[in-house]
Amino acid sequence: MKKLIAIFAVLLMAAPVFAADWEFYGSQRMATWYIADDFGDSEVNGEKDDWGLRWDFQDNSRLGMKVKADKVRGQIELALNGADGNTGQVGGEFNGTNGGDGHVQARRAYGEWKFSDNASLKVGKDYSPVSNLVSGQVFADDAGLLGNGDFYGKRPGQIGLQIGGFEIALITNALKDSAPAAFSPQPSGSDPDWNIPKIEARYTLKMDMFELIPFGGFQYYKVASTDTTEAAGTLTDDVDIYSYVGGLVAKVNIGAFYVAAEGAYGQNWNNANWSTGVNSDSAAASSALLEDGDDIKDSTSWMAMGIVGLRFTDTVKFEAGFGYRVDDPDASGVDDITGWSAYGQVVLTLAPGVYLIPEVGYFDYGDDPITDDDNGYTWYAGAKWQIDF
Repeated sequence: MKKLIAIFAVLLMAAPVFAADWEFYGSQRMATWYIADDFGDSEVNGEKDDWGLRWDFQDNSRLGMKVKADKVRGQIELALNGADGNTGQVGGEFNGTNGGDGHVQARRAYGEWKFSDNASLKVGKDYSPVSNLVSGQVFADDAGLLGNGDFYGKRPGQIGLQIGGFEIALITNALKDSAPAAFSPQPSGSDPDWNIPKIEARYTLKMDMFELIPFGGFQYYKVASTDTTEAAGTLTDDVDIYSYVGGLVAKVNIGAFYVAAEGAYGQNWNNANWSTGVNSDSAAASSALLEDGDDIKDSTSWMAMGIVGLRFTDTVKFEAGFGYRVDDPDASGVDDITGWSAYGQVVLTLAPGVYLIPEVGYFDYGDDPITDDDNGYTWYAGAKWQIDF
């Protein structure tokens, strides 16, 4: 952290040399929650349920800077991942999991060139076009119903073009980092290859009280067979993995009242590294399962969400939301799995940049897609504390 502050100081002193406007900002957040878990038909540490207190520094706290110079601007935003402890040094090596102070990662890092009045080119790491961030849910480090009704493409590397309300981006193919794997589990005798980037796009149509955002994405890669023995559990033929999504966001503002809805439908979302939400540990969410050596079984998914809110005063806002998701694989012996989440909150602005957000909510994890066992649920109540500067 000391090195990071030193770098920022050097950049600040060098700002006149670059003839640019520099703006630094930060957002520090604490999570204070009581959480009650029901493990359904399973047990954790010999118990069917458990509850406890979470009182943590949120890992999506951040420190960033924005730069603007003529037609070029940029943003670098660092995630301050922290655990309570000391220096995080063990035997001279950094160890953020051993009671240390965590580490710093890049949340966003991009430059943008505005080459005309209504068009720009973006290069770097930022929210992808299919990420709409509609919900204000704050539990679980600002979960936002992401993957649970609010479609989320995360913050990958990209080359993006924006013309008016239209945005398109060529994005790092998810196979590049082998996360997620080509299959779950990935068979022996296989060699995943990709030769085109992931493509995402959206269009934002704004009217007086309404806003419509259709969006979509596509990814392709091939998994080549390298096995000639045709042994059980090996890939015996080349296969193609296609992922796609199409969706729509609608927002309405009527005075102090607002409402928003979103729906999305597609295939093999996990293979494109789009958020899997409450179904992240499910076999149904691990798309493109392999059967019989050379037969791909794709997974069809859909989700929907809605929120309603009321800006009661300049310092008090109410919001409630609900999100639902279904993953339906075509593989034999694997059923579809559903998951949903709901919440209600009050956003209290205690002072400019100072927020207290009490919230109560629920996550339902559905049934196991293979055993049909109940996966359980989670209740939570508490608040997020946040100061922006």
